[in-house]
Amino acid sequence: MAVSKKLLFSAVLLASYAMAAPLCTSVVRTAADFQSQGNGGCQFGDKIFYNFSYSYSVQDPDGNSLPSTVPAAAVAVQFWNLGNNPLMPVVSFLANWDVTDGNAGDVRIAYSVQAPLANAMYFASLGLEGYVSNVDPNTQFSSYISGAESIVPVVPPFSAQPLGVQLDPPATASGLVFRTGYDQVTFAPSTQIDVSKDIFISSGSFSGVPGGPPNGNQATLTRIDQGLGELSAIPEPMSFVLLGSGLVLLGFGAKRKASKNARKPL
Repeated sequence: MAVSKKLLFSAVLLASYAMAAPLCTSVVRTAADFQSQGNGGCQFGDKIFYNFSYSYSVQDPDGNSLPSTVPAAAVAVQFWNLGNNPLMPVVSFLANWDVTDGNAGDVRIAYSVQAPLANAMYFASLGLEGYVSNVDPNTQFSSYISGAESIVPVVPPFSAQPLGVQLDPPATASGLVFRTGYDQVTFAPSTQIDVSKDIFISSGSFSGVPGGPPNGNQATLTRIDQGLGELSAIPEPMSFVLLGSGLVLLGFGAKRKASKNARKPL
């Protein structure tokens, strides 16, 4: 009975939000716009996205904080549907989170999503794309991008569902190389989920080798994709695999621009 009441409350809350929430595609262009929507959030399709937060911190090799180079206003946000299916929405975050010379960055994004009871969510995916390098012939100090995500459905047993994506450079010495990664998870159908992302961007460590590259690596995260699936969609598994592979195609367009900032191997 308690669970039914909670689901009913979520449905009523969603309906009240939907009447007041503006369309995400009309009011959200950047992470700053998204954050300004607060508890009321915005509506995309039959879902409400709300309580959005964003932060980006940078540290030097000694752990000292550096000024953030990518504020919320510099992060583009796009809402779209995979395969034009309104029950399979994707939220994309685009920027150039770039670190060099042994520095590291940490992107944190969190928000909640509500859907109607008839179209409860049961699937989530995380996709990343970016550039990493390995200028050390011994491949000991290369850069990397590591993304972790937690999806918490608001249904018993309320357990967090983890996702993880790792972008690594080649095992041989190289300059910047484009990489994509993808992970997915299914869970008990829920009308509300809480999403939390923590993406670590490392430009590698100092080599400490006399005459060797001290800090020549670079890492640049350029895109974060969050996919969702509603119960009514029941997509073929290959549909979501295409989302991951689609990152490769999307990345080629940005590759030339990003490569201009690449550091050449020493």
